[in-house]
Amino acid sequence: MDAASDTTRKIGEESISKLLLTYSLPVYVSYIANSIYNIISRAFIGNSIGSDGIAAISVVFPITLLQMSFGFLLGMGGSTLAAIKVGEGDKETANRILNLSVQMIVVLAVIITTFGNLFIDELLTALGASEDVLPYARDYGRILLFGCLFQMIAIGITNYIRVEGKTGLAMLSVIIGPVVNIIFACLFILILNWELKGAALATVLGQFACALLIIVHFVKNKGFFRLNKFVLKIDIRKALKVIYLGLSPFTVQFCQGMVNIFLNVVIRRYGGDIAISGMGIVTTLQMFVTTPVQAVNMGSQALIGYNYGSKKYQRIKELVKKGIIATTSILAAEYIIIRLFTTEIVSIFSAEDIELIAFSSRALVTFLFLLPLVPLQIQGAGFFQAIGKPVYSVFLSLSRQAIILIPALFILPEIYGLEGVLYAGPVSDFISFAVTVPLLIYHLRRLIPANEIAKQGGQIKN
Repeated sequence: MDAASDTTRKIGEESISKLLLTYSLPVYVSYIANSIYNIISRAFIGNSIGSDGIAAISVVFPITLLQMSFGFLLGMGGSTLAAIKVGEGDKETANRILNLSVQMIVVLAVIITTFGNLFIDELLTALGASEDVLPYARDYGRILLFGCLFQMIAIGITNYIRVEGKTGLAMLSVIIGPVVNIIFACLFILILNWELKGAALATVLGQFACALLIIVHFVKNKGFFRLNKFVLKIDIRKALKVIYLGLSPFTVQFCQGMVNIFLNVVIRRYGGDIAISGMGIVTTLQMFVTTPVQAVNMGSQALIGYNYGSKKYQRIKELVKKGIIATTSILAAEYIIIRLFTTEIVSIFSAEDIELIAFSSRALVTFLFLLPLVPLQIQGAGFFQAIGKPVYSVFLSLSRQAIILIPALFILPEIYGLEGVLYAGPVSDFISFAVTVPLLIYHLRRLIPANEIAKQGGQIKN
């Protein structure tokens, strides 16, 4: 038995807890490294330029989310389909899907970079940049757009390494970016004083390092995933299937970008640039504390997809249950820490701006009030994505990211002013949680192995 076959066999047989840890830990390390970089870079900018610098990063942040959304569309959509094909034993088709994903990512990244730079000022103004913030946002955003291709490869194609079962390489491929990021950020910002331009350039160099490692691996790879002549072959039918299966993660990320845009516009109306900076701090910390649930959700995608293709439904149920219990416990502990040390945490981003610290502290504890409810909702949506039912996944993802949150951002500020913007977070978390629970339970119960169905049928006949 070759190494690839042995790895995929373990996915269907090894301990669920061990598999979850093995597949989620590399993702967590990469996510936490990237989150730490975001905190460090914003702290550098906040303590050197001030609140306008943080506001500029907050305004540009939706562009990053939108680029990531297309990486998820083509990468996670393709890797989900590939995982199912691997579970079915069709590794040649799985490899064709990898090549197709790379092909589509390159084409789309070139389009985004070109149009983004042509209309940079109009785009940033629409994203909520004031006249004071626009020059900073332009410097930062223009450089980030040139890293679009590297970011999409890093976000999307890493998923294929996980499907392949090479979790160590997957961890290296995604941790190398933040590490390179932090090194060059210290050089460009602290030593050369390039400020926002330095932060953006460091980010692009980190994305390039990650993308380069991934491409080199799949060019030289001796396993069933490799870049070859299929990267030039157009397959409309498979491309549409990749897009269909990638709709859920794409929609989640795209809506998150759109909600960030809307949030910036609304909060600037009620609180000005200080409020935009404060919510930028909240968003940065939210990404940091939710890394465990995102890691388990991403790490379990290949596991659920493989076991679904192999019809090992009991293992799927155990994967979902253990993932939710573990991440809910972690996020509950994290929120307690946030409540105990709110001011100290926020002060990392600006040690002297009293107004920014006061608003950010209030926003942090209010917006994340129901943080422990988030894991079930995210992993519920991830479950449907992994088994090839993106419509359900899109609905659940949208329930938190758009269907509830956007109306809440319309209605609550009209009643409570700036506080209403902060209340929208927990309102959205609670309602989406309540919607996800019955839908997830119902569909998990419908996953009955063929032998159990036959047994039940026999009992009914008797």
